[in-house]
Amino acid sequence: MAIAFAQVSIHSRAKGHSAIAASSYRSGAKLYDARTGITHDYSNRHDVIYSDILLPEGSPEAFSEREFLWNKAELAEKRCDAQVCKDIVLALPKELDLVQQIELARRFAQTHFVDKGIPADITIHDHHDGNPHAHILITTRRLEKTGFSKYKARDLNPAFAKGFIIEKDYWGEQWRDMQNEYFIEKNLDLTVDLNHIISERHHGKLKDTDNHYLLTEKTILQQARQEVLLNDIDNVINHISAQNSVFTRRDVERLVFKTFRPSNTPQNYLHWVEQIMGHEDLIELGTNERGQLCYTTRHQYIQEAKLRDDIEAMIKNKDGIGGKGIDNIIKNYPLSDEQLEAVRYITGGSQISVVIGRPGTGKSYLLKPIKEHYEQHNYRVIGAALSGKVAKSLQTDTGIASSTIASLTYKMANQQLKLNSNDVLIIDEAGMVDFSSMALLIREAKKAGSKVILVGDPDQLKPIHKGEIFRGIAALTGYIELEHIKRQNDLGDRLASMNMAKGMIAEAVDHYHEKGAIVFSETTETAAQNLIHDWQADITKSNLQDSVVLAFTRASVGYLNEQARLALKEKQILGQEEMTFQGFERLLKIAIGERLLFRQNDKTLGVRNGDLGTVQSIKKDQFQIKLDSGELLTIPNSYNKIDYGYALTVHKSQGMTVRHSKVLIDSKYWDRHLSFVAMTRHKDSLKIYTDSINHPTIKELKQTLSRSTTKDNVIDWPLDFATRVGFNPDQLIGRVLNHIAGVGHKIKSAFNYVVHYEAYLVDCQLRELKNDKADLKAKARLAADRQDRPTQEITTSNSKENVYKELQKNYPILAQYQKLLEKRRYLNGYFAEKTGKQISEHAHILSKDKPLMNQLNIHLPQIAKKISEVSKIVKIQDLVD
Repeated sequence: MAIAFAQVSIHSRAKGHSAIAASSYRSGAKLYDARTGITHDYSNRHDVIYSDILLPEGSPEAFSEREFLWNKAELAEKRCDAQVCKDIVLALPKELDLVQQIELARRFAQTHFVDKGIPADITIHDHHDGNPHAHILITTRRLEKTGFSKYKARDLNPAFAKGFIIEKDYWGEQWRDMQNEYFIEKNLDLTVDLNHIISERHHGKLKDTDNHYLLTEKTILQQARQEVLLNDIDNVINHISAQNSVFTRRDVERLVFKTFRPSNTPQNYLHWVEQIMGHEDLIELGTNERGQLCYTTRHQYIQEAKLRDDIEAMIKNKDGIGGKGIDNIIKNYPLSDEQLEAVRYITGGSQISVVIGRPGTGKSYLLKPIKEHYEQHNYRVIGAALSGKVAKSLQTDTGIASSTIASLTYKMANQQLKLNSNDVLIIDEAGMVDFSSMALLIREAKKAGSKVILVGDPDQLKPIHKGEIFRGIAALTGYIELEHIKRQNDLGDRLASMNMAKGMIAEAVDHYHEKGAIVFSETTETAAQNLIHDWQADITKSNLQDSVVLAFTRASVGYLNEQARLALKEKQILGQEEMTFQGFERLLKIAIGERLLFRQNDKTLGVRNGDLGTVQSIKKDQFQIKLDSGELLTIPNSYNKIDYGYALTVHKSQGMTVRHSKVLIDSKYWDRHLSFVAMTRHKDSLKIYTDSINHPTIKELKQTLSRSTTKDNVIDWPLDFATRVGFNPDQLIGRVLNHIAGVGHKIKSAFNYVVHYEAYLVDCQLRELKNDKADLKAKARLAADRQDRPTQEITTSNSKENVYKELQKNYPILAQYQKLLEKRRYLNGYFAEKTGKQISEHAHILSKDKPLMNQLNIHLPQIAKKISEVSKIVKIQDLVD
């Protein structure tokens, strides 16, 4: 989602800054500072994905050299407190590819600085945290034909104060306008949305914190986050909603706390939390299975209601062919009974079909006859997946022309691909697709009359962005399920995989524990060492490709890769000659026989993110590699998105099948989805390694590996949570009944909600009043039932309301407090905030009245407790885990 964040800071000698150091850090280069005699070397940075110098027309060519440019810029400044350069930070749209991001950043620099005589040193950073950004480092003087001007370019400055622009919105507006113009020019279906809260880069403990440029960058991002929050609450709501379709007050509190760190005052913190919670665009959904009150946004509610409408329309539309001729085709394929049933279900069903396929059940194989069936009837079959690796596997295994979802949606947006009623769209690993991508594809398919087949497993890894929407769609449409696991050769392992598919992780762990396949060590480090020791004993040159090591964290994977490579060198499996190449995050020594992982798509070279291969030959400037899919490629040293491929993160292994796998349980933050993927990759053997600090016994290990982290969607709220998570086909009727009874007024009133928003709010208030009356009637009936009880109990039960009324008469401020409580229920936004403050003030006064509080504690202890709680300022520390 494109955002309008742009920030400018000034670098000054008074603060110990140096233009050379600033350029060195941003460009990842080694530069010598002639003024100080210091060499600044940041050449070990691997997050700098682009850098260039733009010069005004007619500038001397020598200034295109970074070191020369900035030394001359420093030389032009004479004062000991001179401002030496300015840094503009631009948040780049992550929806664009690198070429487009470069073009956009260069255009901004050219328009606002270079065309006005100012050189621009442009770099693009990508820390792989979803926040690519550009730094444009500019001089404070114009560059003329003979050198820098003797005058500062003050005419180009907005107002500055303390190193930051006072006119906070100026650069953001310029950046927003340029992005929107670019999107229109390139016919991209994007617009700049409201700013999101911007995440900062983790940097650990820093040395020389006054001058460290990483800390400067963090400071800028922290200021930007506070600026975004303070200027528009919509930004915060957008940010939360972008991560989760459904969220809690706790999620809001955490975000505000991070943004305000270090907080100004507790009052400010609580003020902003209440501002957000009282926003008119927040919708209360009810409580989840943990008893937490959950919310969504008006925008998300509407979007998921629209998606539901699209799906329901597609369910009513029958497949145009209706399964004609499928029996003749399936005769040519050795399909199991459940695969045959799945093929008939897909080809004879509605416009949208869902297949739940557990790992190793033969999902890909059953797509072959489906492809043949539709192509015989002159349909075009299109495959898509979230990752390039899965898309490539889909194409290799089935012959279906496939691409990434990002590529597919880009082609649609640019009219390079237009769906029609003779198209069949197959989305593989649909459980990993986020809400926005899924909604777009279904909307376009519904509009065109195309058939959609969703294939995946909701119990494998979750989408990175918001919402496990595949789970909600399957619950709505119904589905066919493949349960017969074929991947594991051992019967016990197959049963364990089946148990994991059903969510019974503990039973699977017991199976491998009884087999002696779980190894406990004292620490995570010794567990990793034991894993590598066993791996080295088992590994040979011939089975290297059929073995994989898996872990959760990138740190563990990095360590395991280094140790695995040393083990291979000891066994002389790798070639003796080595060449050094720049890798994804570090320099890599590469030898013949090396296993490498590709981390970024490159169509020119023919590689996709996630591809694995074995090095066949190496030269100084290139190496030859044979991919596991069979292609022999030549990779130049200019492509640096490579890493060792002996150990992988669990996410990278999704869709993979190997003969032997070893898994390191490297933290307490595993969950059932990670466990499911990691423990079902093997055909022949699986061995699990863990430490006794995090998991003293098998019981704690089972708890970690069984942990549930399911995200909710509005589309299936409030369907029975346990049923939805379990996906038990036998309870499908119960799920439908729950849907009819529970979701009616929420989803089916979507039209009224969108078109008549105020009427919707009034309707909600009337419903709430009606519920209150029903509650009072229930209390009255309860009181009547107690009439035959002892007098003391009757008095206690029936007199509470009378006591409270009497106290309100005697203490007018208590009556005012009660009225404010009742009033607050029907307010939102500013008025809700104002009333909330009044309630807190009244509660504070009431809590100081000892005679009143004594009476409340005796007769109405719950009310007394509530007043005490409201009167206190919540400690911010208590809100943090």
